[in-house]
Amino acid sequence: MTMKNWSNIFVFLFLLNINLFGQDGISGYVHIEDPQRWGQTVYLSQIQLEENTNTYNTTTIASTLLTKDGFFAFDKNLFTSKDHIYKVQLNPISAEEKNKLSDKIKNFQLFILSKKDTIHFTKGERMFGEYTTNNTADLEWQKLKQFEAKYENLTDDFDPRQYLIETKGYVKDSLQILLVKLIGIKKLDDQNLLEKDAKANPEYYLSFLKELKSSELDPSTYAYLENKLNFITQEIVNHKYKVSLWVNGATSLVIILLIGFILKSRRTKKVLAPIPLSKQEKAVKNLIISGKSNKEIANELFISLSTVKTHITNIYSKLNISSRQDLLLKK
Repeated sequence: MTMKNWSNIFVFLFLLNINLFGQDGISGYVHIEDPQRWGQTVYLSQIQLEENTNTYNTTTIASTLLTKDGFFAFDKNLFTSKDHIYKVQLNPISAEEKNKLSDKIKNFQLFILSKKDTIHFTKGERMFGEYTTNNTADLEWQKLKQFEAKYENLTDDFDPRQYLIETKGYVKDSLQILLVKLIGIKKLDDQNLLEKDAKANPEYYLSFLKELKSSELDPSTYAYLENKLNFITQEIVNHKYKVSLWVNGATSLVIILLIGFILKSRRTKKVLAPIPLSKQEKAVKNLIISGKSNKEIANELFISLSTVKTHITNIYSKLNISSRQDLLLKK
């Protein structure tokens, strides 16, 4: 192989190395109307979603100075191979300016990116204008943002139930990427609707959490949802336990009352006044007590032997006894 060929190979490898390790993950331009009121440093932060808040936790991972024409860039090596939510932001030059400008100008942009993707901000009228990206998750997030746009300016007749139904339906049926679904669910949490719906439909959210855990997403990305669901499911378990205690207590009380009723009925039955004997039955009873036989009783009362036996059966029944001995004991 000639020296020229070796030289060409070296140049090719050198350029390839620059392409692989020097390519920007983020690049683009910032539009600043009043440069004297703004700093010249763009900050790159990683975002962690938090529960029950419209804000989020940010961790600054890099910063870069703007060029004279407003260009900035961040190297791909700042990012991981997994999708994360990031933010680029330009801060006012002072705290005083921040208070004046924070409500007037959007000085940041959120997006999803990984090490294998790129994003480029084009010049525009906004500070961080339109951008192009090849990250599929961010492209789907843009669709979610378009859906959410109709709920940006909520009025007094805002129906949270309808918002819940429509947003949950869109997240469930129209979104395919787990991270974007998680962002959509976070919107429900921002409106204080997630906890109520998770209690009513725990299976859906637990199934979604299972999907998140089996995915390649960083666990810190969905930690807030896992913590909330753990709290909610524990509340459901506690509620079921309390209901179970109440049901068991009520059942035990019913059983106790039923047993008491049965025992009371039996006692009542035992203390019921005996059915009074007829005049003839009293005569038969007295003769039995005096030791007379059935035949002697029949002769004395001028009745048949069978009639005597009938009277004795009635006496035993009315006095709740079964023999002459019992009768003698009752006299």
